[in-house]
Formats: sequence, structure tokens, C-alpha cells
Amino acid sequence: MSTVQRQVFSNLERSKSILDDDKLLPTSDSFLVNLQQALDLPHTPASPDSATGDFAGSLKEFSATSWPIPPSSTPNKQLVVSSDREMERSPANDAQSQCLSFCGSVIASYDSIAEKMSGYAGLVSHLPHSFVVLAKEVLGACDELSSIYGGLSNAVPGQTLPADLITVMKKNLRGAQDQALVLDQVVTKLLDHERKGAMSRLRRGFGKMFSDNHIERVTSGVTKTHENLKVGSLLLQWKVGSPRTESELGIGCISLAAAIETATGQPLKRYGYAKSMHTDDAASYHAPAMSSAASQHRSIDDQRALSRQQTNHVASPPLNSPPLNIIHNDKASSVNHGSLHGMSSVFSSAEDSSATRYTMSSTESSNDGRARQAKRLPIHNEWDKPDENTESALDSIVEDIKGLDLDSSEVVRKKSLPLDMPHREPRTMVARDKPNSAEALVSAIRAGDHRAVQELLDCGAPPDTGAESHALNDAISGRDNEGVRLLLLYGASPNALDREGQSPLAVAADKSSLEAVIALLKYGANPNSAARGTQSALSIAVSAGNAQIAHVLLIFGATPNQMTSSGNTLLIESIGKKSPKSLTAMLLKYGAAPNEKSREGKTALFEAITNGRDDIVGELIKHGADPNLPGPKHMLWPAQSYPECLRILLANAADHKKTPGIMELATSINSIDSIRLLLKAGVDPNAKKDGVYTPLCTAIRDNRADIFELLLRNGADPNVPASEYPAFKCITHHREHFLPPLLAAGAKLDTPKGIAETAVAYKNLKVLKWLLEKGIDVDDKCPKGYTPLTTAIRENNIEAVETLLAYGANPNVRGQDWPVCMAVRYPSILKRILSVLQEPRAFKGVMEMAVVAGQLQSVKLLRAAGVSVEDRNGGVFSPLTSAIREYRTEIVAFLIGEGGADVNAPGEHLPIVKALRRRQTDSTEIIDMLLEKGADPNKMYRGWNGIMQALENGDLDMLKKLAGKSGVDLDVRDELGRTVTEIAISRRWEDAVNVLLSNKAKSS
Repeated sequence: MSTVQRQVFSNLERSKSILDDDKLLPTSDSFLVNLQQALDLPHTPASPDSATGDFAGSLKEFSATSWPIPPSSTPNKQLVVSSDREMERSPANDAQSQCLSFCGSVIASYDSIAEKMSGYAGLVSHLPHSFVVLAKEVLGACDELSSIYGGLSNAVPGQTLPADLITVMKKNLRGAQDQALVLDQVVTKLLDHERKGAMSRLRRGFGKMFSDNHIERVTSGVTKTHENLKVGSLLLQWKVGSPRTESELGIGCISLAAAIETATGQPLKRYGYAKSMHTDDAASYHAPAMSSAASQHRSIDDQRALSRQQTNHVASPPLNSPPLNIIHNDKASSVNHGSLHGMSSVFSSAEDSSATRYTMSSTESSNDGRARQAKRLPIHNEWDKPDENTESALDSIVEDIKGLDLDSSEVVRKKSLPLDMPHREPRTMVARDKPNSAEALVSAIRAGDHRAVQELLDCGAPPDTGAESHALNDAISGRDNEGVRLLLLYGASPNALDREGQSPLAVAADKSSLEAVIALLKYGANPNSAARGTQSALSIAVSAGNAQIAHVLLIFGATPNQMTSSGNTLLIESIGKKSPKSLTAMLLKYGAAPNEKSREGKTALFEAITNGRDDIVGELIKHGADPNLPGPKHMLWPAQSYPECLRILLANAADHKKTPGIMELATSINSIDSIRLLLKAGVDPNAKKDGVYTPLCTAIRDNRADIFELLLRNGADPNVPASEYPAFKCITHHREHFLPPLLAAGAKLDTPKGIAETAVAYKNLKVLKWLLEKGIDVDDKCPKGYTPLTTAIRENNIEAVETLLAYGANPNVRGQDWPVCMAVRYPSILKRILSVLQEPRAFKGVMEMAVVAGQLQSVKLLRAAGVSVEDRNGGVFSPLTSAIREYRTEIVAFLIGEGGADVNAPGEHLPIVKALRRRQTDSTEIIDMLLEKGADPNKMYRGWNGIMQALENGDLDMLKKLAGKSGVDLDVRDELGRTVTEIAISRRWEDAVNVLLSNKAKSS
């Protein structure tokens, strides 16, 4: 026995157990027997334990551990519950209609619960897994309720269903209604807690609100209800003898399904809300009756799988077509036309709490069901026509614009006529006031579920979902052309902004969606719309270099004279190194101002030149761009890097006189083609840039031989200076190979003076010899007064000194200093200078200079040349005192030894006093040498002597050494009239007084 057979039989047994207590319908054992025979089931006596559809025990168990059911303060939100008494008061022959009405009430209850669950899903950031499982079971139960309702309402006219079957249906529906009460408590409490705000959410999580067994118990109860309803649906299909038929689900179920898909990111098993959109031609609606009981009672999942396989081979209807299970009513009815079409065929507004919320008249539900199912509403407009390709509907709208040559710059103008575009009114407004209808629509758009989108819109869901969740912008961002079409068809505003201030047209331009742009414009989108801080669609298209979209926008009236957020004009924004010329030409032809400047003062012509776009330069000038308008510089300046742009400018009256120095710039960037163009245009080759730089000197500096020769041939003057003269430039930048051509062109090597000194300073011996051979004066001074010889000595360039002396340089000519005085630093050069210097003693202080330089060899050379070791520099500084000051021990030893310098001859001061003052740490070498050579510490000079200096230093040991060497003269006085003893006493230095007094006899 198959699972389905066991389920059916179990339900029949449960039904029989309650027939004796049920006063609504008479018992019919014959139906039970026939049903068992038809299903090929063995006869099993009814057992009360076999009843699994009664959920009263589950309900009581949950209530005992949970909270009492609170009375609702809002009657319009209460679940609709039909009492047993109401059912029992109905006559037996009206049982079928009463069961249908009761089914509608249960459907309304579950749709209300689904709507609350959808609201909860929209509030939380992450859905718990247990909630997702529960939601799927609720959707499954709604699916089966829809099937039962469709089966009851579409029974064959005149056909009365068996009492046993009605009883089974009633019991299953009552169990579903009981479970709905429990489920509503859980969902309501979840929703209330979530709506209390962030502080409440911090104090609890999903798992803390209800224990795991509570959630599992509720889910388990819904699962059992789902299975019982599935069995009842199969029974009904078998008895009625028709394939599965369904009424359409409510907005709550659709919203919940879309929310679950969005939250999980996975396709949901499609329930009735999707299957209601299948065509009547699908095999699932017209499959022939199967012979075997197993095939007749195939599981719902198998039917769905079959339906999906069949729809892969059957053309899907376009989303603009009306739902194919819509009932066309030819008879008078108390239910209005709108409530019998689309999703509204099964429910009314949320405020309607009556049991008829999901019902239609019993007359209609029981008569002509199958006949009415084949009928359709008349086609309202061209968008309603079925088509195998869902994109074709949008293509038909945009094809006339796409058929134009959008890549060209030809001017075409069209007006937006939104009133002439296809529009559709919702068939019912039942979803208009639903709080979650907008969220459901956005979720369906994001999921790409076009069937759900159309059902929501057809039931009155607002296509303008608000700035926070902008359905139209979401559809455009997802490149969902069909979603865009549907939203526009149902009246979505093409100019509504999202929370970032972006219009749909701007989003379409940003996503490069040509079809969406055209559709939006045809439906009345403002092509120039741009909220504060955002860019217009045309700005976005131009910045992206999208010529087609830009052209479409211009066709529908976008103004080309706009500023981008970066401060550029659209014309400037359209210009790049690789941007299409047609984009710029298009803007110009549509009226863009060619001389308009950006925020930084740039013009489009300047931008085209700096990008090297000579093709665009010509187009701009053709449309009136001014080549002499600074933007921010004169156009000729940037054009030097692009000869073709320069040629176009010069040919169109660009004035080179407004750009003095333009030739030097062309030379500096090594653009010989530009130089030729400028020379041809009459630009002066000697014109200076910034009043300083000349083209010829720049060519020499950069070693541009071809430009150098071109300039000389065209009249460049070799004697016009820049920062320096051309000949000097050849030396300072080591371009000596340019000197002969310069000289041949008339360069004057002796004007200004100092070219030989410059050659020496830059160590260019080859050029120095060439200049001297050309007759340059070897002693010519540069503007600073330096001679070639003194510069050679300063640079310690012995080769240059030899060369200059060989060419007759005079060592007696002062340059930076006297040659011999400068040469003391370099003994080898000094020796060469002394060899040609007739009277070295004429240069006072040269010996002291040699001492300061620390060159003992130079001191010896000078003494050998006859210079005195007592020769004072400036009349003050003697060689000996300078040697002591600089602590040149070897030179001191030479001067007082071999040199014979007087150790008591004062210079800056007495040598012994200078030695005491310059004494370093414990070194007494110089002092000892001076005392040994007879230095007298008692000798006075300028009111001071060596003994007084020792007292001043506070050096008792040195005082003893001096006193012991030459005694102490106690009678000498300093410039203040104090004797050495008085100086010691004033310092309260008893040891010093004792030393002085103890050496008095010796001094006397």
C-alpha cells in the first residue's frame, strides 16, 4: 500500500469516527465503501486512534505551557473563526456551500498570519532557520487550502459531493483553524517584540523569546496540518474527477514567499502564488485522468516537478497578460467585477473580518466552474498580448529609437508623450492599503520574480514604493527590463528619487541600460533632472563616454549646457584621449556652447588640445570655438606638444604675438615640427620666454643639434643672451661641439669677458686651449673679478695653471686674491708660481698665510724664496703666534729652530702668553719649547706677562714651572697697577703667594 493510499484511508477512518456525532450531514457508508474500492484499499475498521487530524490536544499542550490567548483589541485584525454551532445550523443540503465558506475563512486566517510573518521578516536583519522552516510550512498549508477552495468552488454543476467527503474536509479545516490560533499568538508576539525597538532586541533573541520545544511544537503542528490538508485535497481531486485547481493566494502569502526568497537567497519551492500564473494550455491543467490510483494520487511535489518540466516546453505567457485562472462572470452576482479577477478573486481588504473574505457566491462556486475557467478577460491594450519572449514587449516600445543611428551626431528631436504610452489599471485595490505590499513588491523585483510582481501590481500594490526601497531603481540596477516595463505599465513615476537623490533615469544611464533610458523618457522622465549633489543622466552618460545613451537623452530634450559635479561642462567632460569624436560633435550640434568654461577656467578647446585630439579641435573651431580665448592659458601654449593641433590653430587665426616665448617652449619640449610651423608663421626665433630664455640657448642646453642648426639657419642670433650667453652655455653644459658653429655664425667670444675663466671653472681644458688659440686674453677677468689663473689655483688644477702660465698668464695680476697668497694652500702650485714670480716678498703676510694653511712645505718654500719668518700679516699676526694659535707644533718647532724666529717678539701677543692661553689639556710641549729657546715670562706687553697669565689660569704647577725657570719679578705691574703678589692675594690664593715670594730672591 502506498503512502498516499495509507494517508487517504486513515483520513477516511477518522471521518467515520466522527460521523455519528456530527449533526450537519447524514452518514453515508456507501461512499466510504465505494471510495475504498476505487482506491483498491483493504477494508479496515475505523479506530479513534487513527485520527491524526485533531490538533486539540496539541493546542491544549501548547496553551498549558505558554500564555492565554489574549482578546484582540482590534476586531478587524482578529482571525475569523466559525463556530460549530454556525456549521450545525446549516441544513444538510447546503453543507457544500457552508464548507466552502468555512474554507474561505481559514484561508483568510492563514493569509493574515502570513502577512504578519512577512512583516517580521522585513524587520529583522537575519531570519532564524526555525522561522524559515515554519514559513515554508505555512505557505504549504496555504497552497493546499487554495487547492481545496478551488476544488470546492469548481465542482461540476449539479454535482453534490458525498457527505463523508464534506465531513473530512470540515474536520481538516477545523484542525487547520485551531492551529491558526496557536500560530497567530506566536507570530504576533514575535512581531510585537521586534517592533519595540533596539533596546528590546538587545535583551532577547529569537531563541530567548520562546524555548526550542515551543517553536518545534508549533512547526510540527503546522506540518501535520499541511499534510492533512494535502490528503484532503487529493481526496477532493479524486472525487470531483478534475485536475488540481486553485484559487489565487492572498497578498500575505505572496509577501511571505518573496521575503523568504530574498532572505535566504535561494529559490523557494513555488507554491500556489506562482502556479496560478501558468497557462491553461499547460499539461498540468489538462492532463488526462490516469487509470491507476497511484497515478491519480501523485504527491504534490511530483505534480510541481511535472509542471516545471512541462513549462520548459510550453511558451510562458508574458507578464502583462492577466492571470489565467481568472473567472469571467457572465451572470449577475453580488460580488463586484474587480473582486473576481486576479488575486482579488479570493480576498478583500484587511479590515474585512467576515467569513466571506476569501469567498464568492455559492451559486457561482458550484456552477459552471470549468466553463468559466476557460474564459478570459478581453485584451485592454497591446501590452496584454501573449508573447514567447518577455523582452519583446519592451523592445516594441524602444525599437523606433534604437532603430536610429545613435552613434552618429545627426540631430533628431522627439517629444515625450507619456499619455500615448501603454498603461494598465490594477484589477483590484485590495493590496493598496496592505502595509507590506511595497516591501513585497521590492522583494519580488530584487528576486526577479516577474509573476509575483505582476500579481502584486494587479492587486493594487503601489508601483512607487518610496525613496527608502525604490522598486523602479532596483529593477534598473538589476538590468531587469521586464520589471521596469511592468512598473511603468502600472504607473510608476519615472521621476521619483531614491534616498540618495538618484532618479531612475540617472540610474539607467549609470548602468548603461539603453532600453530602460528610452522607456523612461517615453513615459515622461525629465531628461534634465538632477537633485542637489547628484548628476543628471546626460552628465553620467557623457562622463562614461556612452554616445548612444547621450544621444537618446538629447533627442528627448536634455540640455547640453550642463555642469558636472566636478565642475566641468559636458563638452569638456566628453573629451578624452580615447573618447568618441561623435559624442563631442553631437553635443555641439545640439547646441553646446563651445567657449563655456569650467569651474577652473578651462575651455573645451583647451581640453581637446591637452588630450591631443586634433579631430575634436577642428570640430570645435568649426562650431565657433575661439582659438585666442585663454582657457586658462592661450591655446598655442598646450598646442606645442601636438603639431597637428598647432597647425589647425595657426590656420584659424590664432595670434602668436599673444604668446611671446612660444618658440622657446617648442624648443624645450623638443618639438621640431612645432618649431617649423612657428617659423613658417613668422614667430621671432630670438623671442625670449619669461624675458629670459631664448630658443637657441635652450637648444644648446638640451643638446638638440637639429633644432640648433634649424634656428641658426632661420636667423637666431648667437650673441643674444638668455640666463647666459650662447657661447658660455656651450661651456657650462659641456656642449663644446656647438662653439665652432656659433663662432661661424658670428658669436663674439670676447663679449662679455671671462669665457676663459669659465672654461677653467668647469675644468674644460680642451675648450680653454681652443679659446686661448682663438686669441682670448689669458688674464681676462670674469664679472666677479676672477682671473683664469686664480680660478685654476682655487680649483687646485695644476694642469690649467701650467697651461695658463704657458700661454703667458701673469702671476702678479690679482684675481680672487693674489696668486701666490692663494697658492700657499697647494705647495706644488706655489712652487710653480714662485718659479715665475720675481719678488714674492712684495706680498706681505704670505708667510703667516702659509702657517694658517698648515702647510709646512709652503713655509719652507717661502723662506727659501726669501720671505721672512717675522713677516706679519696685516702688521699684527706673526707667523709664530699664528702657529701657536693654530697649534701647529711642527711649524712652531721649525720657526723657532731652523727659521730663527724670536720667541719674545710679540705678534697678537707675546708667544709665551699666547701659548699659555692656547694650552690644550695637559700638553705643555709648545710652552717647553719656548722656555727652552729663552722665552721670558716676566716680559711685559700690553700690561701683561706670562706670570700674570699663569695666575689668571689658576694653574699652580705652571706657575711653579715659570717661576722656577726664570724667577718672579715682583715689581712689575699690570694695566691696573697691581703686582703679581697683589693679584694672588686678591684671589686669596695662599699657595700662589708662597710660590711668588719664594722665588723673589731669584728674580732679584
